[in-house]
Amino acid sequence: MKAKYSMSVLLVVPILWIAGCGDPGAAQDDHDHDEHEIHRLTVWDGEWEYFVQAEVHEGSGRVEGTLFLSRNHAPLEETGAGEGVGRIWLRTPGGDEGAAELMAEAPGVFPFEVFYGEATEGRLMVELDAVAEAAPVELGSLDRHAGPPLDPPGVDLRNFEKAAQWMLSVEVEPTPTRSMAHSLVVPGRTVPDEGSLVRVTAPVDGEILSPGSGLPGAGARISSGQRVAGLMPRLAGEVSWPEERMAYLQAQEAMESARRLREEDAISLRDFQSRELEYERRRAAWEAVTATAGRGGVWLEDEGDELYLLTNRSGVVRDTRIMPGMAVSRGDELLTLYDPDRMWLHVLAPPDELAELDGIHAVEVQVGRSRPVRVEEGRLDVVSRDGGGDASGTRVRWTLALNGVDGDLQPDQPVRVTLVGPAQEDALMVPTGAVFDEHSHRVVFVQHSGDQFERRVVEVGPSHGGWTMIQNGLTAGERVVTRGVYPLHLATGDIEVDHGHEH
Repeated sequence: MKAKYSMSVLLVVPILWIAGCGDPGAAQDDHDHDEHEIHRLTVWDGEWEYFVQAEVHEGSGRVEGTLFLSRNHAPLEETGAGEGVGRIWLRTPGGDEGAAELMAEAPGVFPFEVFYGEATEGRLMVELDAVAEAAPVELGSLDRHAGPPLDPPGVDLRNFEKAAQWMLSVEVEPTPTRSMAHSLVVPGRTVPDEGSLVRVTAPVDGEILSPGSGLPGAGARISSGQRVAGLMPRLAGEVSWPEERMAYLQAQEAMESARRLREEDAISLRDFQSRELEYERRRAAWEAVTATAGRGGVWLEDEGDELYLLTNRSGVVRDTRIMPGMAVSRGDELLTLYDPDRMWLHVLAPPDELAELDGIHAVEVQVGRSRPVRVEEGRLDVVSRDGGGDASGTRVRWTLALNGVDGDLQPDQPVRVTLVGPAQEDALMVPTGAVFDEHSHRVVFVQHSGDQFERRVVEVGPSHGGWTMIQNGLTAGERVVTRGVYPLHLATGDIEVDHGHEH
């Protein structure tokens, strides 16, 4: 069963182009192949591109050409050599003439011959089996006696063979208008969210031990309950873990013994209350030690002579100040954890330009050459608007909280930040990758026919969300190369472009 597809409204662009022709005014007989005029007809229809290169032989009324059939910028894959996909013919005032089957020479490549008969002009038509429900496609008009096609005025076009385009995955799209938001590019710096920081401190005096997995370094991911360090507590000192633990355990044992004796009326109430008071004092001292550990971001795992610290929260190590054998005192900071899903962003911006944004609806954070991290409204909060400024006094610092970044940003990095305001009026846009940076100007490549391209200088506006505004040099609907820009740059690098030419 043949696949069926719907066809959208056709965009028909007939292009005529000279390739080594003779005198336009000379009488035309059936041409030889030393001098011939190549006619180009191109139709773009949704995911389909129909591109014809053809010679018109005036004397014999023969049209000899090749149909290049693309679907989603690639050759029609449903065909191989010797396979047919449909029919092509000339529609003349006297009726349809010279229909020929389209047989594949290679995927997407279909040579053909059709004839005018007695007619002098006709429209080249094609019908594909894969789109049998749609009407035949009109590829454009060919006049038997019109002579050679003419150059488009004022445009230097270069050919880029369709087979090469397919091989290099060149993609071309009509230039759309999109809703553009005002944006502002400013310098910034990432820091951990202050509310997510966990500072792990030493609960008692001691000497650092390495857990079995080793001490974690900066950048290491830590899970809740994971051992991050060990301590060999000091036997004596202002706060000695062994002394406090031993005193507590002895007081607990004495209390249990006193309770049994009191139940047997073998101890006075006064002696029982004295032991109970001592137990409460020792328990309070012990709980003060363990509570300090909890406030320090750790749980304690007591293994007799060794005390291990387990984090009570997951995170990433921002920095660490410990090494095996190092002596630490109670309260010393051992390491700091941060939540990689939550980051603060300090930005410096001129206050008048910030006011023009009319609110920040999204930010894009660019780190080096990597793809920018975009955070939309709903995962973005303004922490402060009055965090000082720079030395010049012309910029103020804002602090933004970014949530849900999932480790895409690292702390303490200088970054380039695009602050995006609310959507404004529609503007002409192209994908940012379609714009080639050529020193003092910006260039895009405009497709005129299936294999002809123009190198055009444009004026660009702001960029965000992978799109760049075009302020001058393009009109809506013109077809711009969005992928494969660099091969076209190499193929057209010798073209002199007129920077002041308006299109």
